[in-house]
Amino acid sequence: MSSILSTMSRTKKRVLSSAVCLAALVGVSATMATPAAQAIPVPQRSCAFDVAGNTAVNGWRPVNSVVTVNNGLTSRPVVVNLNADAGVDTLAEIRVGYRVDAGPVQTPGAQNFANHTEYWQTRHSMVVMLIPSGVHTIRPYWRISGAVGKNGVIGARCLTAEAYTS
Repeated sequence: MSSILSTMSRTKKRVLSSAVCLAALVGVSATMATPAAQAIPVPQRSCAFDVAGNTAVNGWRPVNSVVTVNNGLTSRPVVVNLNADAGVDTLAEIRVGYRVDAGPVQTPGAQNFANHTEYWQTRHSMVVMLIPSGVHTIRPYWRISGAVGKNGVIGARCLTAEAYTS
């Protein structure tokens, strides 16, 4: 490169230098003018801080969180994350599933959300769901797996859906 520059006239060097500076300026301007994309847009995240209880006889109950995903014209896999502070009786577990719009509760990944421990713990579930094209809501559901009389509780929780973003 230095041998090429040494053979160029001063005028050509100035033109080349000006072109490089102009390209850098355009690149910086374009980068700064473009608004930052959100990692997870507002409709795709939801947190709630109430406390909810469930028993083995209740079956599937909705978690008080819902997110909306817009897949446009294409079906896409969506990563759904749920975390919550949870506790459950001995010899029981909390299971989670997900419902898209008014469809049935699906269990597309690991279902066991919590086993009994001495203290509540923060629990996490991540699943990948194929969501059809268009706008859809995703809501987690939970149930207690155990004998009649077994109870579980979930507290502060957040739900996110990582879908196609632009």
